[in-house]
Amino acid sequence: MGIGRAILYAQSHDLSGHRDVILDACLHCYAYDIQCEGTRASYMYDLVGCLPDKNFYYDRVLEALKESGDDWDAAQRFHFAACLAFDGNDDAKRAMYAHYNPGPRNGELIGVDFLELDGIEGFLFVAEKIGALLSEKPDEVDFGYLLSRSQDIFGDEPTWRALREAGAKNFLIESYLRVSEEWSRRPTGAQSAEITSLSYEKLLNKLPSIRPTLLWRWGQNASDKELELAAEGLIAAKGSKQQLAHLRIFRLRPFPLDVNGLLPLVDVEQDRVGFAAIDALTNVVDPDIRALAFRLMDVRARCRGYAIKLLTANYEPGDQEIVLHWFQDEEDRETLHSMGMGLIDFCQRHPDERAEILLMRSLYDKGPCSFCRASAVRRLMELGALSDELRAECAWDANSDIRDMVNPTVAPPQ
Repeated sequence: MGIGRAILYAQSHDLSGHRDVILDACLHCYAYDIQCEGTRASYMYDLVGCLPDKNFYYDRVLEALKESGDDWDAAQRFHFAACLAFDGNDDAKRAMYAHYNPGPRNGELIGVDFLELDGIEGFLFVAEKIGALLSEKPDEVDFGYLLSRSQDIFGDEPTWRALREAGAKNFLIESYLRVSEEWSRRPTGAQSAEITSLSYEKLLNKLPSIRPTLLWRWGQNASDKELELAAEGLIAAKGSKQQLAHLRIFRLRPFPLDVNGLLPLVDVEQDRVGFAAIDALTNVVDPDIRALAFRLMDVRARCRGYAIKLLTANYEPGDQEIVLHWFQDEEDRETLHSMGMGLIDFCQRHPDERAEILLMRSLYDKGPCSFCRASAVRRLMELGALSDELRAECAWDANSDIRDMVNPTVAPPQ
């Protein structure tokens, strides 16, 4: 889970009997969502650094680089190696360069380590590799992150100058440059403005090909009349894909018609219609929605992670104890994450300091996502309820934001 107590434990205990577990956590990324949390590489590097046999783990991670694919585990292994290289381990740096064979999904994510190790030269090394991918499978490459990081670190002009100079001599870098120029000219916000300005009648002709975020925005910006037309369209929709697209319209706005028109969709399993229906119902205040929350928990429904969100809009005094019980008794990782996000909103909308301390401490202990854990730590600090024990753990947390909260960087004197 990335909680700092593991590192504190490692600092004062013999962990020789846990070698397999520790090595597994070095080689595989157990972050809940790498896009929000990053890998656990630096966290595991800190943990292993406490151990007398740390070189065993270093060697195994470097050996594993050559077997890495195009996944989060590869991103973690390369970043672990980068931590070694930053600390002056030349073998780690050589292994990274020798075994970097990027795939289309995570190639740029991994490649940023080279940029941060060796500056523009590292950037150009990765650009050549990604350029080869773009030549072979241009439609499959997850593109743009590497260029953005170079612009952030080195600036626009040095980045483009380096690419143009290197591209004049290397056709693979030239391929990367050409796509970069096209990517940088892409319109921003144009499609969103086009979709949100449509009437429901014209929107209907484009369903269900519109991206979910654009449907959310359409619903958020629609007039009351247009929203009612969309609600009628949802009730009349045939087929799960049409139902799903319509449901996404109501993610940020309450469904304006009788809730009984929406409730039957909760039990539709095709295309995650049931999940989308419950998500839409979290905005609705109605006794039947409160009853639905309890039914989801009683039958252990797959979508029970939304139960706390449903109860938030349909709150009654004493619900703090109910949601705490639900969260503490849950074991499924996905459900815990959904419930954890619900806990944060529940506490904001129904403040009760004593109960909130218990809820945030439970979220800290059980929530699988370190991003949500950061919210719990922040709130415990605001309430003056972050104990010395937790503060010591937070200083070693996998989430760097949590570390910074308890050990803020002191600005240099002016």
